[in-house]
Amino acid sequence: MLVQVGGHKALMLSCRRLQIELARDMGYTAARYGHVMFPENVYEPALELAEILLEGVGKGWASRVYFSDNGSTSVEIALKMAFRKFLSDNEVLLDLVNANPDGRFMDLKVLALKGSYHGDTLGAMEAQAPSPYTGFLQQPWYSGRGTFLDPPTVSMYGGGIWEVSLPEKMQSEKSNHERLSFCSRDEVFKRSRDGSALADLYTSFILQELQLLSDTNGFSHVGALIIEPVVQGAGGMQLIDPLYQRILVIECKRRKIPVIFDEVFTGFWRLGRESAAEMLHCQPDISCFSKLMTGGIIPLAATLASDAVFEAFTGESKLKALLHGHSYSAHAMGCAAAVKSIKWFKDSKTNMNMISESRLLQELWNEEIVLQISLLPAVHRVLALGTVCAIELVAEGSNAGYASTYATSLVEKFREDGIYMRPLGNVIYLMCGPCTSPDICRVLLEKVYARIQEFGRQDV
Repeated sequence: MLVQVGGHKALMLSCRRLQIELARDMGYTAARYGHVMFPENVYEPALELAEILLEGVGKGWASRVYFSDNGSTSVEIALKMAFRKFLSDNEVLLDLVNANPDGRFMDLKVLALKGSYHGDTLGAMEAQAPSPYTGFLQQPWYSGRGTFLDPPTVSMYGGGIWEVSLPEKMQSEKSNHERLSFCSRDEVFKRSRDGSALADLYTSFILQELQLLSDTNGFSHVGALIIEPVVQGAGGMQLIDPLYQRILVIECKRRKIPVIFDEVFTGFWRLGRESAAEMLHCQPDISCFSKLMTGGIIPLAATLASDAVFEAFTGESKLKALLHGHSYSAHAMGCAAAVKSIKWFKDSKTNMNMISESRLLQELWNEEIVLQISLLPAVHRVLALGTVCAIELVAEGSNAGYASTYATSLVEKFREDGIYMRPLGNVIYLMCGPCTSPDICRVLLEKVYARIQEFGRQDV
């Protein structure tokens, strides 16, 4: 996606210099390797990328990398890994599987969040709550093989206050001692919240849900927790309260429910850090990456796993292995692009936005203009975090939700300004690259502010 601002063109996923470097490296790799079947073979780009991933987004927990071709497929692989790990940790169930290879005596499901999105392949869709993406016209086979929790969200509303919105069930149980408002975004992510009254409320509700799931007849089991850490992307750019997600992960791990982080959207500094897991202060058993990994130039995905997950697939029989593969698994051009992109993003010499001592991106979206946008009458909430700036427009009835065309006229006006923006119903958003200059982001915000102000006047 090209965004033209003040005579400059900035690719949404990378800067011009990186694009030139990526094209050069991919040309060299195509000439050197062509296509190499990955089973039984290894070559430099794939090996180097695996090492970079394990020392970066997987540092401290992952020991293996499984390559695939896109984010949705990486989720499919993660689900297979998680279910096998669950069975391995529950020997009684594993004995039943060995005695009944067809598995018809057991139903493995996921625990996930409402509003989540994990891809458009059939298995990935089964792992997400009912949504416009899973309707009958989109996926006639969809049944939703899971329990889907309604999570609390956090947004900045007019005046710069960050507020927690509790789901309806929690609303009736809160004691009025819970702190639901914060003066800054950073306060939302502080570990000191772990000892709060709100943490107690979250824990109580999560334990209730997990208890209900364990009170079954033995046929149905939760074999995995899958979440988009911190921000749900296609579900409406919602910031899920990190305190809630952290408690959910901790409680699932205590019950030996494998945890999957779907970081296809959030990974590689999308939210200002290399991995969104850093913001939750907890680690998964399995994690999925794609999108920004290759700088936006070619498809590639990776599913990272812990050593304990890997061990669940070891054995004398080949049938115990993870029998999932593609002709283009770990294709050399994708791996070369990913190596170049990740190195480029994390090096303060090539990425001027990188604060080297903290491994954080500097603030890209001008806080004052973001505040002004949040105060506009036509704006309901704003989320500015890392490379993402999302704005939900005030809308009711059919004007709200993913199917809404409410923002169409506004999006068309943005195009006149050289800004090509994708709406999610009445939610519009900007995504720059980790290398995009804050000056360009400022110009974008100024144009967005002016257009939304004009849009609000017309809608009155």
